[in-house]
Amino acid sequence: MLPLLKDIISRHYATDLNKQADALFKLLESPKQAGHGHLSLPVFAWAKEHRKAPPVLAQEIAAQLSVRKPAGLEKIQAVSGFVNFTFENRFVQDLLSAEILKKRGHVGYAETGKGKKLVIDFASPNVAKPMHVGHLRASVIGQCLVNLARSQGYEVTGLNHLGDWGVQFGKLAWAYTKWGSEYPFKEKPFESLFQLYVRFHDEAEKNPELEAEGSKMFKKLEEGDAEIEKLWKMFVEISLKDYQRIWDMLGIKHDLVRGESFYNDRMKPVEQELKAKGLLEESDGAMIVRLGDDMAPCLIRKADGASLYATRDLASALYRMNELKADLNLYVVGVDQTLHFRQVFKVLELMGYPWVNKLHHIAFGMYRFKDAKLSTRKGHTIFLEDVFSRAIELVKEIIAKKNPDLANPDEVAKQVGIGAIVFNDLVNDRVKNVDFDWDRALDFEGDSGPYVQYCGVRCASLVRRYGKPVAETFQLDLTTPEEQELMRSLLNYQDTLRNAFENFKPHILAGYLIEVCHRFGQFYNKCRILGESDEIQAARMTLVQMVHVILEEGLRTLSIELPEAM
Repeated sequence: MLPLLKDIISRHYATDLNKQADALFKLLESPKQAGHGHLSLPVFAWAKEHRKAPPVLAQEIAAQLSVRKPAGLEKIQAVSGFVNFTFENRFVQDLLSAEILKKRGHVGYAETGKGKKLVIDFASPNVAKPMHVGHLRASVIGQCLVNLARSQGYEVTGLNHLGDWGVQFGKLAWAYTKWGSEYPFKEKPFESLFQLYVRFHDEAEKNPELEAEGSKMFKKLEEGDAEIEKLWKMFVEISLKDYQRIWDMLGIKHDLVRGESFYNDRMKPVEQELKAKGLLEESDGAMIVRLGDDMAPCLIRKADGASLYATRDLASALYRMNELKADLNLYVVGVDQTLHFRQVFKVLELMGYPWVNKLHHIAFGMYRFKDAKLSTRKGHTIFLEDVFSRAIELVKEIIAKKNPDLANPDEVAKQVGIGAIVFNDLVNDRVKNVDFDWDRALDFEGDSGPYVQYCGVRCASLVRRYGKPVAETFQLDLTTPEEQELMRSLLNYQDTLRNAFENFKPHILAGYLIEVCHRFGQFYNKCRILGESDEIQAARMTLVQMVHVILEEGLRTLSIELPEAM
């Protein structure tokens, strides 16, 4: 869409401007103000070179380029320090219909990442613990980045770095051996497992000697005890099955599970390599790598011989880059782990790996609930399933009041409720904390998930009321300001996908969808769609259908479903 227009301008005028076409392409941008055309070329950086004020230089360049215009370009104008390009209505409309209506399912897809592999570590909980709201951000941000990467042509491996190792498994094994028969593991396996986990820690508070029993059990697991290993595998299997049930609600799927245990036999070689390269040294019985004056040393092995997260993450990075052949390796983990990843990446740099600049920590802020009324099962933890259940319940109440005759109200409540939770997260810049407010998240008229879904549903309703096949090409020009602005927004979809991925920020896409809905609302309120002449009806319905496709595919990239009715 917009990149196709950029390509036309950059290739046609590269010689005239004495620039490389690729460099010119990168300079072209979408004008900020209505009426300033489809593309804008800032000339401020060239002003000093030409010893002219930017507005004067822009006027001269506009006059020079207007002599030889490519097909489809209507006019070139100078505005302040910008050269603005406006394409013919019909040219833009034909481009949009070809790129949106004839490429449904992969609108805006590019080949930037073609032939490249991306590995992304996201939504990696700890076995036996229910997922809480803290896991929500890692889950939805990670899956959105997976979807965005695929839209750019990358071969993606979504990785679950499951927390499946540590002394807690010794504790669980001890608890299962002692109390397992008291719980309904066949009927409620995960709930029973979690209750065992909670019971052990409650009992350990009264009897601290249980901690030692758990440690002994874990030592047996590390030594390969067959019976305890069998229990460990059962705990992992139970947990993964329940996690996937939650992830299914969010449209999340990992391609590969590589838990912490996977790296057990890979940590010693890392330590040996660090030693061989003169990076490992002893400090008070522990083994560390010094990282310079501006960063604390990276602890590789404790004084008691235990390995740490850093050791596993070093082994993990080597596995992903050397064996999975990743061209890009992303870690979707909270901002509180920033120092940890800075240390790990620095160690890899000191080890001499040239690909360290392909590793990125995709940090995100905290998730906080403004409404403290949400029920929880224990303490102050807010479980993810409880959040979903509450959202669905609230949407059902709204449906019962506003549209009691709606078909499939339970399914729609699920789509809208969970969609509201996901959108409320993704519409925020990931680096910021999110304060959750039920009223704002479920506001059908505010900048929310239900608002975007409702706009898409309104488009689908118009198509049904139209009652005829919607034309995939325009038969006349759409010239009202509202139609023009809506089409300008649609032109930006492909660039939006690219920007959201390159910056690893889903909020760029979520914000764009809100903008499209605002533009559609203005068009819907000012331009009569049904009841006009056949030609105008047909043209405007083509525009409506394009909006529906963009909202449907944009929401799907955010892992949000678009209901048929609301």
